[in-house]
Amino acid sequence: MQPAEPILIVSHTFPPFRGIGGRRWAKLAKELARQGHPVHVVHADQGKDLKGSLWKEDVREEHINTYALPKRYPTVLMKRPLTSIIEKLAYRYWLKRLPKKVQGNMFDRSVMWGPVLLAKCRALIAEHGIRHVIATAPPFALLHHLLALKADHDIQLVADFRDPWTWGDLYGRSSMSAEQRTAEDRLEAEVIAGYDAVVTPSPYILDHLRKAYPGQATKITLLEHVIDADELAVGAKLPPDGTFRIAYAGSIYNEVGFKEYFREVLRAFVAVQKADPERWRNIQFGLMITGHGTAELEQMVKDAGQQDRIGFHAPLPTSELALVITKSDLVLAYMPPEKRDFVSTKFNEIAYLRTPILHVGEPGGLSQHIVSNGLGDTMRVEDVAAQLPSVLLGDRVVVNEGRNTTEAHMLSVVAQKLLTQVLR
Repeated sequence: MQPAEPILIVSHTFPPFRGIGGRRWAKLAKELARQGHPVHVVHADQGKDLKGSLWKEDVREEHINTYALPKRYPTVLMKRPLTSIIEKLAYRYWLKRLPKKVQGNMFDRSVMWGPVLLAKCRALIAEHGIRHVIATAPPFALLHHLLALKADHDIQLVADFRDPWTWGDLYGRSSMSAEQRTAEDRLEAEVIAGYDAVVTPSPYILDHLRKAYPGQATKITLLEHVIDADELAVGAKLPPDGTFRIAYAGSIYNEVGFKEYFREVLRAFVAVQKADPERWRNIQFGLMITGHGTAELEQMVKDAGQQDRIGFHAPLPTSELALVITKSDLVLAYMPPEKRDFVSTKFNEIAYLRTPILHVGEPGGLSQHIVSNGLGDTMRVEDVAAQLPSVLLGDRVVVNEGRNTTEAHMLSVVAQKLLTQVLR
C-alpha cells in the first residue's frame, strides 16, 4: 500500500473501554500511526461503567481517530446477574423477540449494529478516501454487516479472526437451535468468500479455516499476536531471598473450570502447609484478575486457611505488571479445555520476560508450545493437588530456558507484515 494511506479499523471493543478484545488493534493502530498512516477506528460505545482500558494511552498516538457508535443491542442480555423483576421481564422479552429480528446467534453483541455501523463507515470512506478496511471479531456479525460496503466502494476488506466462529462451543454456539447454527454457518461462509483477505493470530484457527474453505486458503494468513516492547521493560530478577513468588494475571475464560482449578491449587497449598510449614510460610501467590469479581475466590482462600499465602490484587497496567512477572519465580496459568490450542498474547509476553510458566489445562497446542520451546512445564487440572506440591517445595523445578520464540511477535514486525503481505 502507499505511504501515509489511511486505514479504517472496526473493533467492537476498543479503548478507552475495557476488554481484552481491543488490545490487539489498539497496538497495531499505534504502530500504523507511527509509520504515518492516518488510522480511523470505529467501535461500540460501551458506557461510562466500562471505561478504564489498560491500553488507552496507546490510542492517544497522533493520527489515530476513534468513533464510538451506539451498541444497538439490549443491555439486559449481557448483564449477570439479573437483580430486579424488571430486568428479568426484559430478559424474557428479548429472548422471544430478538430471534425474530436477527439471523443466527442472538447473543452476538453486534447482531443489530449493521445500520449505524455501515452509515459511519461509508461516511469515513468517502471523506478520507479509504481503501483498506480491517474488521476484527468476535463478535462476528459485524464482519457480515461490512460486506455491504463492497457494493458501494472499491475497497479491500480484511477480516481478523481472534477466536473460532462456527466451530467449538464459544459465544453461545452450544445453546443455538439447528436453524440458528445453519444461519451462522452461512454467514461465516459468506464472509470468507466475500472478504479479500482473512488473518488470524492463531495457527489453530489458520489450519481450521484453510481446511474448511480450501478454495479460499491462499487468502488466509497468520498475523501474530503482538508484543509491545514499549510496555514490557524487562526488570532485573530479584536475588534469591528464600521467598517463592508465584503470579497469575489475566482474564477468567471459563468460570466453572477456573473454580475447579483453584480448588485443586488450594488443596496443594494445604498439603504443603502440612508437609513443610517453614517452606509454606515462604510462598506468595498473587492473583491479578481482569474483568471478573474475586469475592467468591477470596472466600475459598479463607475457608482453606491460605489467606496469608494467597492474595488478590487490582489489575495493573502492562508496564507495571511486566515488572511483577519479571520478579516472580513462576507464572501459574490456567486455560480451559476450549482454549487448549490457543497461545494467547499473555503467554508470548511471559516468554519475552523470561519467567517460567506452569500451564494448567488439557494437552493441546498451548501445552506443546510451552514445552517444545522450553518456556516451562504443564499439568492437568486433576493432577494439580498431587503434583503442584513438588513444585512449591522445590523438588520439581520449572524453568524458562530463554529460547528466542518471540521475534515474530514484536509489534513492529507484525505491523510490517500487515502492510507488506496483507494490505495491497
